[in-house]
Amino acid sequence: MRNLKVALAILVISISSMISVSATNENPVNKNVNSELRLEIAKLLGHHNYKLNEVTIQADVSVMLNNKNELVVLSVDSDHKNIESFVTTKLNYKKITIKGLAKGSIYTIPLKII
Repeated sequence: MRNLKVALAILVISISSMISVSATNENPVNKNVNSELRLEIAKLLGHHNYKLNEVTIQADVSVMLNNKNELVVLSVDSDHKNIESFVTTKLNYKKITIKGLAKGSIYTIPLKII
């Protein structure tokens, strides 16, 4: 009976410590900053001249802010090579003025081109 109590106590302590560690490791994402970044990226991209034939192209754009407050495009995850080069040339090293963005952090923005 005593071994059961000891084993149960060890199990409870282990589970509670894992829960507290996982709760403190998550960084909350400021949705307001992400939406501002998304709007700024949409402004910088502007209009495109591609004939899409009623197809919506989706891409995930990973960007980082450098020390000069410039966007650095890390990757564009899309099936269309033209869209990758379009996004990279329009966004790479463009200066932005959004408060609350952490320099050196990677932001992934979903993008739809209609």
